[in-house]
Amino acid sequence: MIENLKRIREPLAWILIALVAANLVLGIVQLVLQVQQAVPPFEAFQAIGGSLMNISLLVAVIVLVCTCFFIAPATRHARTLTLVAAWVLTIGVILTLVSYALGAAAADNALGRVLEIVGALLDLILKGIAAGSLWVLLSGVNAGRIDTAPLALPAPEEAEDTAGELPAATEPRTTWQRGEAAGAVWRTADEAAAGAPGATRMPSGEEAPIFRDEAAPAARDEPAGQ
Repeated sequence: MIENLKRIREPLAWILIALVAANLVLGIVQLVLQVQQAVPPFEAFQAIGGSLMNISLLVAVIVLVCTCFFIAPATRHARTLTLVAAWVLTIGVILTLVSYALGAAAADNALGRVLEIVGALLDLILKGIAAGSLWVLLSGVNAGRIDTAPLALPAPEEAEDTAGELPAATEPRTTWQRGEAAGAVWRTADEAAAGAPGATRMPSGEEAPIFRDEAAPAARDEPAGQ
């Protein structure tokens, strides 16, 4: 079960981010429809101010983003996921701030205005902390101040495929062509059989070559009794 949760944590985080963005879009659409229905703009902003972003949804997004970074193995798109989530939450905080600021003007009396401002501040602080925590996390990871879990290692099948694509090591030649052997000499028969390149003549000052089926010249010249 835990492995299944690790596999779906990143897709689930993307889904929650999409829900937050969709909630913002629906709030803007609702605002436009209310203005078109002759609702005063201040009252329209007051109506959508607290519904643009759900706090529980924001907490779930932050938790999933952190699991993508800190639970091994880290997901490959954790940084992109965090960046997109931070921007969506930041845009939501700005829209919420504008809605609360304009909605406060729609209050009928001073007490209502104060209560509206206090409630707006608490909501904005929580949402601002949520957006700011993602920016701090992303900045710390990019700067190397925050250590994340290592990425997943490639599967054994992928490693075998990669190894199979490597070029085979060049094996030494064990034969030579007729044109290469014409007029060439070798120090020993083993060098000729191994395909070593021959020389046009033996270097001066070196002893005569000794082949496997030949005895040394000095040994042949000695008397049999010695």
